[in-house]
Amino acid sequence: MNTLVRIQVICEDEEKGRKALKQAFDVFRKIDHLTNRFPEGELATSSPGDVLNINGSAGLKPVKVSVDTVRIIQRSQYYARLTGGAFDITIGPIMDNWGFGKGIQYVPADEEISRALSLVDYRKVEADPGKGTVFLPEPGMSLDLGGVAKGYAMDEAVKALREAGMKHALINAGGCVYALGTRPDGEPWRVGIQDPRSNGDIVAILSLKDSAAVTSGDYQRYFEQEGVRYHHIIDPSTGKQARDLIQTTVVAESATDADILSTALFVLGPRRGMSFVEDLPGTGAVLIGPDKLVSVTAGLIDQLTFTGNGGYQIVG
Repeated sequence: MNTLVRIQVICEDEEKGRKALKQAFDVFRKIDHLTNRFPEGELATSSPGDVLNINGSAGLKPVKVSVDTVRIIQRSQYYARLTGGAFDITIGPIMDNWGFGKGIQYVPADEEISRALSLVDYRKVEADPGKGTVFLPEPGMSLDLGGVAKGYAMDEAVKALREAGMKHALINAGGCVYALGTRPDGEPWRVGIQDPRSNGDIVAILSLKDSAAVTSGDYQRYFEQEGVRYHHIIDPSTGKQARDLIQTTVVAESATDADILSTALFVLGPRRGMSFVEDLPGTGAVLIGPDKLVSVTAGLIDQLTFTGNGGYQIVG
């Protein structure tokens, strides 16, 4: 998943705790294998994962996949429909256009973007839960589950920790955090929201219990050309960078949903994004624009403590 995964469990029985940790990390490895779309990311001794097989069979035949892959795709498709395509797992050809996930990034020509856009359409994905198959009907189509795989892996890792008897744990996977239970003293876990324009500083502190907080930002994966920052969060409708926000943080009980929504809201922008997320039960968000204006959903205010650093201003 191209990130560092750190899991901390607090348990009186060290052997029990270490066993739980291994089970949780095994989940991340499993989901990483299933969802990795780059052959160089595969271990030499392992067979190709589901996404590699799906993409390699585009336009040819349906591919038999795991239950996990079907679930990831179904949840992604649910939010794709709900957001009008702001989140689209068929974004693979566009990501390849910009070189994200590969060794070299570059700004593609408009003609290249237009060709790639003709292959991007979540509505064309054929997922059959009954048969356990997935099919991309057009040659050249490709899935990119980078906006959902970490969140799903985190939810499954949390299940493993709970089944192992863990009551206090914190998982951090590159901007994707899950707080299991409380801290041992009964207080909520405290998680910082990064300042998107100052590495190491934080804008606010979130209080979390049995919930995920997922952040997407234009500083996580990007390159610069002629003074312009080109980041990895692409608007599926244009094939170019979404630029109305510089960071989104979503809090929800499901890390899968929070992961998807952090990308979807970034693409929707502050006005449409805030209107959309306010209607989602049990979901909160913090949206930061390039003008350093911060929008916060009403239900999240009590869980936030702003540091006052960086010159950010809360609106609404």
